[in-house]
Amino acid sequence: MSKNISLLKDIQILSRGLYLQIVFKVKLLDDAIIRSNEPEEVLSYHYETLGNRFIIPWRKFKGKFRRLVMEQQRNFGIGTDCALKDKLCMRCPACFLFGGTGETSKAKVNYNLLSRVLGETLISIGEMKDISSYTANAVDEEDLTTGQALMTILKVPAETKFLGILTLRDPTPEITKIIIDNLSRLTRLGASTREWGRCKTDIFGYRLEDRETLSAYDWANREVKDARLAPIEALNLPKEIDICYAKINKALSSMLPPKG
Repeated sequence: MSKNISLLKDIQILSRGLYLQIVFKVKLLDDAIIRSNEPEEVLSYHYETLGNRFIIPWRKFKGKFRRLVMEQQRNFGIGTDCALKDKLCMRCPACFLFGGTGETSKAKVNYNLLSRVLGETLISIGEMKDISSYTANAVDEEDLTTGQALMTILKVPAETKFLGILTLRDPTPEITKIIIDNLSRLTRLGASTREWGRCKTDIFGYRLEDRETLSAYDWANREVKDARLAPIEALNLPKEIDICYAKINKALSSMLPPKG
């Protein structure tokens, strides 16, 4: 990690090739329910060198994480009518961070936003041991009926630990504060979070480079104790999270094309 590299002072549309990689661990405090009704969503995986592991596909984790950011910004009166999946406003901090497609959004704008929050599959620390799964009919949300669609439900046991690496492209202090703050707000995980899936998220540290250099695959076999990681406190992030949202929101209003 170069001592000459620091967080960017402002946000711009074009990438400037700076990557902040944040290493974190999610520990389940009780059993978590993870389900899939799409064949490409694998919930366990056999690695040649790691053996059988529980995994959380990045897009599942990203969806949960994005909802936390959207929930938080609404509390500050920003992006109050922005919602997943086809009701994105395409102008708020959450849309700027996680991306969206203008043509299919509520805004119907003629531009897309590329996600600045990058990630990879979360891999369990230690091999899979206890596992149970079953298949059930998916429920149609509109009329509450079941049909032919099937979903596989997998129970991941309490105390399972997942290693994750989140990469933030072109980070500023305000963007980084939002990401760090919401990682700490992640307290439930899985498909059924009303009574399952309590979890605790710990951040080990970060690396700030001109490229991505860390991989969850390389570190999934051990607890992360790496001298090359800097503590989050070293970033000297802003104290007030609401001011961070307001600053980004103001900058976006002049950067993005006007509505219509």
